[in-house]
Amino acid sequence: MSNLTNLSNLTTKELLELKAALEEEIKRRSAQEDELVVYQHDCHGSAGYHLNKYKHWSKLIKAIDQSKTNGFAFVGDFLPVDRQAKVRAGSVVVEACGDKICAYRITKEGKKLIAEGRTSSMVEFIDKVAAALQ
Repeated sequence: MSNLTNLSNLTTKELLELKAALEEEIKRRSAQEDELVVYQHDCHGSAGYHLNKYKHWSKLIKAIDQSKTNGFAFVGDFLPVDRQAKVRAGSVVVEACGDKICAYRITKEGKKLIAEGRTSSMVEFIDKVAAALQ
C-alpha cells in the first residue's frame, strides 16, 4: 500500500468512493480474465505437407522454469496445432514451427507478439518470455 494515501487521513465519504472504485475495477478485471477467446497456431490451415515436414507445437503457458534450456522450460498444457482452441484472454502461448519459435499474448483482438526466436537460441528466448510475464 505504499502507493496509496494513508487511509486514516481519508474521510468516510472518500473511503466509500474509493471502495466503490475498487469494486468496479475488480469486477472489470474479473470479467476480462474469465473471457474465452479463440486461439489458432500460425500454421493452422497449412497443407499437410508443411505440417508433416516441420515439427509443430503450441503450449498454453502457466509458468516458466528458467533452469531449463529447451521447450521443457514452458510449463503448461499443449494446444492443438491443426484446429482452434479457446483460451482465457490475456493468456500466453508459445508456438513452434520447425526451428522458429514465438510467444504471444492472446487477446480478444488477436495474438500480440511478445518474443520470437530460434530453437537454437532457446535460452535467450526463455529469458525474453519470462521478462514479459513479470
